Amino acid sequence: MDRLVNRRDRSMTRIRTIDNQLRQLERNALLYDQKGEQQQRNLLIYLSNFHHTEIDQVDSALNRMAAGKYGGCLACSSQIEADWLESFPEAEFCSTCYRVRERTAVA
Repeated sequence: MDRLVNRRDRSMTRIRTIDNQLRQLERNALLYDQKGEQQQRNLLIYLSNFHHTEIDQVDSALNRMAAGKYGGCLACSSQIEADWLESFPEAEFCSTCYRVRERTAVA
């Protein structure tokens, strides 16, 4: 649980930093060329969205933990592998189901 909370806190800190950078970019808009400014804005928005998604995933894992459902695969109901949870503590699926979902999402 501590790893999840720490991960959430780090993402929230990164989002605040990104938001500050976006505000700074807006204040200095006249100093940048438009193409460079747009590229930087796009990158910051992408990073912000990434961290918001990560926070949502961590919150979901914390909710599953509170409900006593943490560590169970949402697809096949088997126990998620310990090493998989160690690497991805917010995991909703075991490694097998995750790979199947990734392959079908690409196809």
